[in-house]
Amino acid sequence: MTRHSPAGTLACPTPLALLLALAGLGACGAAQAQSSLTIYGIVDQGLARANGGTTPGALLPGRGVTPLVWTLKAGNTSRLGFAAREDMGGGLYARFQLEHRFAADTGAPSNASVYWLGRSVVAVGSKDWGEVYAGREYSAAYTVALNADPTYWSYVSQLGSAYTYANYTPVAATVEASNIRWANTVGYKSPTIAGVSAEIAAALGEGTRSNATSGNLQYKNGPVWLGAAFDRLDSSTHMALVAGGYDFGVVQAKASYTRAKGGLNGDATAYSVSALVPLSFGRTYIMYGSLKPATHLDSQMIGLGLQYDLSKRTLLYTNLGTAQRDGLTRTTAIDFGVKHTF
Repeated sequence: MTRHSPAGTLACPTPLALLLALAGLGACGAAQAQSSLTIYGIVDQGLARANGGTTPGALLPGRGVTPLVWTLKAGNTSRLGFAAREDMGGGLYARFQLEHRFAADTGAPSNASVYWLGRSVVAVGSKDWGEVYAGREYSAAYTVALNADPTYWSYVSQLGSAYTYANYTPVAATVEASNIRWANTVGYKSPTIAGVSAEIAAALGEGTRSNATSGNLQYKNGPVWLGAAFDRLDSSTHMALVAGGYDFGVVQAKASYTRAKGGLNGDATAYSVSALVPLSFGRTYIMYGSLKPATHLDSQMIGLGLQYDLSKRTLLYTNLGTAQRDGLTRTTAIDFGVKHTF
């Protein structure tokens, strides 16, 4: 749902104006503006089941169910979001986004202590100068990792954190216990120039935690996509990744390579390759991931899935994921379900 309403506001698209506006300071003349409010979301419900393999669920990132039991489990986390944008003239705009995550089978929030788990961010931007934002937002590295996974870190077939992030997770006592969404973040997203864009962000520790930084550089031009990113807590805890893809029309191919140091899971490298094939009724995809930690207990995973579009907003899905770590038995999971977006 979208609602529009005019309002008088500022028109001064310069870097100084972006900073002043984000800080709540007025320094420019009034102009007519156009506002919009969008309510959006996903309701996803599926069934999943895993075998009794001894390879940990973290190495099959989308498993997330008790072995040998059919479980109601969303392939994509259900969510309800609110996004508003005010065009303030001269290319300047302001926006906010609030996103709640929940379990469709119980109605319970995904995180009892963080209501706006997905995002809670406010931003001021300009088409010429880019955007300054503050709040809870995806880390800049996560944006690149998501694009490297044809499922966008969804379903039991996903590459996920293990194979696009090399299982990198900072120590929870020093930063928020998440490697993908950061609270207390201040960041900047550049405009896209000749296909090139960049983002830099810092999550402020606010006294009890360490500051963290993240950044990315991406190139998108026609069928080509290239990305590089980093996530850094300190000299002993950091991660870097590179990824790329090419859309051949009949198939979209992607690959990634990640190196992680420190954190909860220690040093590791990972790489992934994947292919997505558009179909007349939906899409199918297959992917392979390899994780090589410093312990030399390597793991490999294979995922594949199929989506059938019932309409522009509703689809059916089924997926299979399987992973094995050296010295352990193979863990395999399947899921199928329905996803509706609005």
